[in-house]
Amino acid sequence: MRGTTAASRIGILCADDQPVFAAVAERLRDAGNIVQFFDPQSELSAAHITDLSLLINKQVFPHVLPALRCAQQREIPLWNNLPATIAFSSRLIGLQALEEAGFLVPSVTFEKPEGEYVAKGHSIWDGDPELNGEGDFYQDLIPTRPIDYKYYAVDDGTRIHTAGKCVTSKLYGPKRFLRQTRERPRLTSRLRDLVERANLRGVGVDFVKDDENQFWAVDINLAAGYRQSGLEPALYESITGSLPGQ
Repeated sequence: MRGTTAASRIGILCADDQPVFAAVAERLRDAGNIVQFFDPQSELSAAHITDLSLLINKQVFPHVLPALRCAQQREIPLWNNLPATIAFSSRLIGLQALEEAGFLVPSVTFEKPEGEYVAKGHSIWDGDPELNGEGDFYQDLIPTRPIDYKYYAVDDGTRIHTAGKCVTSKLYGPKRFLRQTRERPRLTSRLRDLVERANLRGVGVDFVKDDENQFWAVDINLAAGYRQSGLEPALYESITGSLPGQ
């Protein structure tokens, strides 16, 4: 396990009651660090970040981006790099990145397809995808059970940890955890490749499985919550490994 500097000040852009990052923050404090949560839906000024050793951009909204740029200019490390954070805020760019990583991705149209479809906003902060609703673009609905397969990857600086779980699809109601899932080597291999190519520290990807047992990537999320993933130790190591001097 890596040591940390007692004077390290770590900021986390997410609600302070987010269960995974609250647990990781407690462990960081136990190691002698100062940890502060920032509301990602409130303004974040340069004064907020001046004394930080690391800013964990777990959740990002448009008004936070100037502060992230300021952090980069002041050489304050970000947990996930700024170009990827900006790029993957666009759902279309995220889907293109997933396709280039070798995943099957549903086709995109800007007019409503015939039959059932999923409507999405351009940006991740534009709200959740909606079944047969209004959106900036549309995707054919992959015939499948109403289940999402959520895969996570965390780079701790030495290796990339992965985990997967099954949840009910939010297209049909509130998300509900079902079970851990057996990881598919082909999916995890491509996920690790995506992490390396985009120089990410942490990412989540949502899949659905069709009637022919093919997995389709439908979303990429740099603001993943990592609930029920068991990746808290990897997140701790990834964060401490991102601190200056580690």
